[in-house]
Amino acid sequence: MRLLIYARDIFEGDAVGNHCLGLAAMAERSGWDSRTYAQNFDTSVSQVKQIESLFSEATSEDLLYVSYSIADPFLDRLLDLPCRKICYFHGVTDPALLREFEPVTAELCEQAMAQLPRLAGFDVIVANSMHVAHDLAPYVDVSSVVVIPPVFDNLPTLGINAITSRSPATFNMLVLGRVVPHKRIEDAIEVLARVVEGGVDATMTIVGSMPNYDYSKFLLKRARALGVLTRIDFTGMVDDADLLSSYDRASLLLSMSRHEGFCIPALEAMHRGIPAVVRAGHAAAEVVSDAGLVIGKQETANQIAGQIIALRNDASRWDALTHRARARAGALLGLTSSEHWAEVFDRALRRADTP
Repeated sequence: MRLLIYARDIFEGDAVGNHCLGLAAMAERSGWDSRTYAQNFDTSVSQVKQIESLFSEATSEDLLYVSYSIADPFLDRLLDLPCRKICYFHGVTDPALLREFEPVTAELCEQAMAQLPRLAGFDVIVANSMHVAHDLAPYVDVSSVVVIPPVFDNLPTLGINAITSRSPATFNMLVLGRVVPHKRIEDAIEVLARVVEGGVDATMTIVGSMPNYDYSKFLLKRARALGVLTRIDFTGMVDDADLLSSYDRASLLLSMSRHEGFCIPALEAMHRGIPAVVRAGHAAAEVVSDAGLVIGKQETANQIAGQIIALRNDASRWDALTHRARARAGALLGLTSSEHWAEVFDRALRRADTP
């Protein structure tokens, strides 16, 4: 059989694109004839084809996988295809978190919220976290949703030899991901300022694309006003070697994001034995669980900085957290195996054969 993989956007380096390409590679290794389609994609990735090819090629003998994270004008046409269908749901960002700096994306997220009832038309739904699965509770039986993290263990940051055991020479806080409003990079910068005020000679590395000029300018002004601009390295996008180097220099991962469907950087950090500090209220807290610091949604930068300083100064607690982080990462990666995906594929096929 053929596995037809589709996402609205497939670009290398983007979480959704990486996951689709990783799934295609895994399926090929498992004996499937996998084909990948998108509306927008990196033309250097030769196996990705325009979505219109999907509509002309799909047959009742195929299995369709749709990656969903934002409004898609082709959703109804995809659901009308004669093949069996799996939806991988990444979650949809709350539009309110985007309106100030990204009104166009906010509108697309509004439209996505309106489309969510249509996802009940898929034979199987997979979500990247249980938190995200509950977003579909009004429309589907959440107990039927399969949870599989949106990664594969062949990522360079998740390699078996990638675990770092040494302590970085300086206290560097790593902020990793697209520099966009709902990630609340300004809150991370303020935490840095409060950690420095607490007597720690700390630095921060912010790794990720900076697509929003107004937001980027706002962050620079904020860092300058707080007196920590010279302590921050905005790297932009980096290649795999530089990303690994950023992890090697990191003392901890800091995510002040207000919304995450999963939080791959937290998983990568934990895999390497680096404590992760994340906010409660979204899936990052589920990923980290008791293997890192989960900060209350209303805690101030002073309170967060105090917890970070206390953890830094407690060697036994730091070591225990490092061990729990690696164990937690291993458990999550175990869910991404080809065997788990084979069960999902088989379930979709059996669902379609049920009268």
